[in-house]
Amino acid sequence: MSPSPVPDGYVRGPIFYDGGAEDSVYNEYARYAFWNLAGGYGSRIVVLTTNRGATQADYGYTAAFQSLEAASVRLVVVSDRSSSFDQSVIHSIEHSTAVFLSGGHPLRWSTTIGGTPLATAIRRANACGKAVGGVGGSAAFLGNHMLVYDDQPLPRMAPGLGLSNRILVAAHFDADRYTHLLKLAIASNPYVLGIGLSDQAAFIRRADTMIEVVGLASLLLVDGQAMTSTNVLSWKPGQPFEAPGLKTLELQPDYRYDLETHSVELPEIALPMPVRSSL
Repeated sequence: MSPSPVPDGYVRGPIFYDGGAEDSVYNEYARYAFWNLAGGYGSRIVVLTTNRGATQADYGYTAAFQSLEAASVRLVVVSDRSSSFDQSVIHSIEHSTAVFLSGGHPLRWSTTIGGTPLATAIRRANACGKAVGGVGGSAAFLGNHMLVYDDQPLPRMAPGLGLSNRILVAAHFDADRYTHLLKLAIASNPYVLGIGLSDQAAFIRRADTMIEVVGLASLLLVDGQAMTSTNVLSWKPGQPFEAPGLKTLELQPDYRYDLETHSVELPEIALPMPVRSSL
């Protein structure tokens, strides 16, 4: 699956990947970043959840965008696949400026909305310039490829929403537990950039092929562009894993990474937090 084509006169919208965290300082930082991408005070944000009933976290994201004085915020519960065919939900996506996928297991997202009019509406919205974001497992679902954790020694891959075919996000990333798994996944398809998205980490995938760290924690990047060979096809647990040229690097907050040149770029000037009116 490739991202939806961009219509003439439009620029593809940003994609926001939120690692999630319990810390309120991080939450305020990340939610402001997405609110800004959505259009700030003029934003019309649709928050989607695939939970059977909206959770405290789902209400929390909705309330956070409302407190930032978005023009409108709507929470929509997509509890089963039939909800993904609801024309009122599709209409809300079409008339929004941004869509945010609240927390949930990536396979729950893919089995609930994959291949439905709702998934198509989100993909087309992003192609027409609207911001789309997700938190935790929902963030892993946003790309064309997603990494699903289980007890197997080899990476388990599954198709995602398809907003970007250049990156593979490993959500709730613990470097000690999952770095090797992410390396195996990227060695299997070096075209894709692997990104370990830990708690308190967040980044933006921009239309100009740049990713920018906007959270309070670093990203772990696994880049296979310069890989010359690998034994991933014959590798067995307990054997040495070989992938000459496969590189890993830590991308610090506010730094950027160019997907075309595979180079680290210096931070841009940060935007100030909004000043609310006293009226």
